[in-house]
Amino acid sequence: MESVIDATGVAEYGLLINGRWRRAARCFERHNPARPAEVVGRSAAAAPEHVEDAYVAATAAAGGWAGLPATRRGEILNQAADLVLARESEMALALTLEVGKAIRDARAEVRRSAAILRYFAGECLQPLGAVYPSATPGTLLHSVREPLGVVCAITPWNFPLAIPAWKLAPALAFGNTVVWKPAEIASGSAALLAMALTDAGLPPGVLNLITGPAASIGDAVIGHPAAVAITFTGSNAVGRRIAVHAAERGAKLQLELGGKNPVVVLPDADLERAVECTVRGAMLSTGQRCTATSRAIVVGERHDEFVERLSAAVDGLVVGDPCDEATDVGPLASAAQHQTVRSYLEIARRERHRLARGGGATDPEDGYYVDPTVYLDVDPGSRIAGEEIFGPVLAVMRARDLDAALAIANASEYGLSASVFTRDLGAALTFARRMQAGVVHVNGETAGAEPQVPFGGMKASSSHSREQGKAALEFFTDVKTVYLEAA
Repeated sequence: MESVIDATGVAEYGLLINGRWRRAARCFERHNPARPAEVVGRSAAAAPEHVEDAYVAATAAAGGWAGLPATRRGEILNQAADLVLARESEMALALTLEVGKAIRDARAEVRRSAAILRYFAGECLQPLGAVYPSATPGTLLHSVREPLGVVCAITPWNFPLAIPAWKLAPALAFGNTVVWKPAEIASGSAALLAMALTDAGLPPGVLNLITGPAASIGDAVIGHPAAVAITFTGSNAVGRRIAVHAAERGAKLQLELGGKNPVVVLPDADLERAVECTVRGAMLSTGQRCTATSRAIVVGERHDEFVERLSAAVDGLVVGDPCDEATDVGPLASAAQHQTVRSYLEIARRERHRLARGGGATDPEDGYYVDPTVYLDVDPGSRIAGEEIFGPVLAVMRARDLDAALAIANASEYGLSASVFTRDLGAALTFARRMQAGVVHVNGETAGAEPQVPFGGMKASSSHSREQGKAALEFFTDVKTVYLEAA
């Protein structure tokens, strides 16, 4: 089975193991965040024995896939990209119904996923080693990169297609097989991406999709001895737990974790652009991006003008049904996330921050909506300023100069993304040099990443590894050095 449609029109997806879609004894329902009573799909709830079968299949397939010419692997990824684009409407709607992503953003994510697949198809044609001079005459000294083997990929719900694409595509391109565990609420979107890859010609066992609650299968997924590498995007708490498992087994580890991303607005900034990028970064995707703008640090005398423009821009956002083309901000993805963000609104009330816009939330039965919210004169030491909220909530602060702004920006435990708005080249370079973040933007929003460059954070935002671009080759392969001497 790929999917089964029941009498009510709800699709049920199985588990992909060794090239076959399999049922499980139990399934779980996925609900529409805009209308929580509405069931939008069902997915198989894997048991530990399914995880075992998936790793057995991935292990058996590893040699054949690694031995396939890289050009053929690239052809399959290119074909998968074609299928993703051909299925854009279906996949975008799945994102919207499962996690509440505004339909315009959902379509953009589908296209981005196809671009990632195509980029790594191109990487299949790039060099995989180097030749070095040797101190011994007649010795050919060279290195070659080889696949790791079986990779475990664990992906989040906020980008159910793009983040899996930037993990699966390089893992597959460089000859690895994969056991993939997506976030429970995004399991339907994951099944659609897996179908595109298998329909493109991926051999049985190369990609195995395991869905279900982490409480039931999480330890089996991350602790299996066949997984020589684990790549994870998600919360810091879960990331730390995975790091312990990986360290105990000596597995290679890649973590992409939280962020509390600042924008710094200098007195000479183009305020129209600064406000536009700040609002987009903070509020679109309902703030559910690891690179979302969480803090705005305004330097100098233009603070009030920035706040006035910011408030007007927030007022202009359309909050509503994510299937509506006019909607800018849809619901949060789940009841749990809705409760988390509401709890931070209460924390902000207790901390007595000045509310400029928003601050409200719907009853959960009416959808998981939270108003785009802006707090002013926020204490940099407060919880609102320091903790990741993962919702459409922005804390605005003041700073006397660039040095003070950098001190506030760098005080966070996180270091994923940051932006500065200025016309001063020297100030921009100073910010880029001194900002403790893995991604720095000048006159651009904190969110967003292109597939051809490294992506990842500093401090608590990552495992000090990088994803995408040429950095993906570093993680998904091992280096072998060869000394070849004439007999």
